[in-house]
Amino acid sequence: MSANSSLSQVEPETDSSSIYDLTSSLEHRKKVDDEFQLVFRKAQDAINKGIQPSLIPEGSSGSYFVYGLEGEILGVFKPKDEEPFASLNPKWPKFFQRMLCFCCFGRACLIPNTGYLSEAAASIVSEMLQLDVVPTTRIVKLASPSFFYSRFFGHYDVRPKEGSFQLYVNGYESGNTVFARWNYDKNLLSEEEEAKFQLLFQKMCIVDYVIRNTDRHMDNLLVRHVPGHEINLAAIDNGLAFPVRHPECTSRFRSFPFRWSNLPWAQAEFDQTLRRHVLSLLTPQFVHRLCVDLKKLFRHGIASSNYMLVNSQLRVVRGQIWNLRQALIANESPCDMARRDPIIVSRSSDIEMRNPPPHRGMIGLLSSRLATPTSNYAEVTTTKTAIEFVEEPKKVPEDDNLLINF
Repeated sequence: MSANSSLSQVEPETDSSSIYDLTSSLEHRKKVDDEFQLVFRKAQDAINKGIQPSLIPEGSSGSYFVYGLEGEILGVFKPKDEEPFASLNPKWPKFFQRMLCFCCFGRACLIPNTGYLSEAAASIVSEMLQLDVVPTTRIVKLASPSFFYSRFFGHYDVRPKEGSFQLYVNGYESGNTVFARWNYDKNLLSEEEEAKFQLLFQKMCIVDYVIRNTDRHMDNLLVRHVPGHEINLAAIDNGLAFPVRHPECTSRFRSFPFRWSNLPWAQAEFDQTLRRHVLSLLTPQFVHRLCVDLKKLFRHGIASSNYMLVNSQLRVVRGQIWNLRQALIANESPCDMARRDPIIVSRSSDIEMRNPPPHRGMIGLLSSRLATPTSNYAEVTTTKTAIEFVEEPKKVPEDDNLLINF
């Protein structure tokens, strides 16, 4: 099937407009990077002057509030070596699980101890799509005596730790708290505010769908609502995203639904302005640049022996983007989109073609492998079809302005 047949169902896009959209995404991301750098420097100054981070008691990993000079919370730092199943995790329940129940380590579809990379990658996806529902997150290095270090006879060396640093969102509450308040008093949420929240909710659904995050629940869906003045949404805790396989295909005994698909805001069709915006971005050039950036990030923190797993992560991402595009063309709701059969999409270098087409004028032949479980507990069948993109990627400005460059 040719991708051009799908393009004909929406407003035609010229090459120049596609490049403009990609360039605008990169410019937007650079602006976000500059804002992040300012906040991060404030956090470093505070640590240097003795205002140390504090451990967050909630959660299964070692995560820390990082403060400014006036005691305000600037961000949340999650060190790589204090992840749920890392060796220096300070939370005792995970220590006992690692020691006594080692066969129940997390999810089989995720690469262990790379949650901090997923946090940053989710932010990149949100920014490249210009949806801005994930607080800005980057990979940084911080050192503080309040972090958990390995000890030898009670002594330890304070050294920089690598991890994700996510900007803190002030005035936000968990979805459970806000939704319960709205249910109790129907007059708290005006029609205009509900329409704006539904738009924000749909943006979150798009990001969660692309990154394949099935861990969204009411404690990491944060809402800020000041009746009559402001309503906003923040999707935090994205460490269980970017699987190497679709979660449904790795377990016969557990389902991994998108929990937001049961909420009332997921039943309506996508906002038309949002739909046109995302469709205008989902060009071969955009997907190529997004996957290149994600590959650089994911390969930063894993051993070279796991490089093939990164390719598997990107196959899932491309499949989700393909499904997202088809759902937007069909004018489906987020709930209907979540029911689509899982797909993985590989580049031509990952497959063998019996009669390969000429290379000229192509970015490659993609193979979409349709994984359709016959039931929640059945084996998965696989078929292959060819999807041809006939546009060639154009050069765009590089954007390497990160604290840790990829």
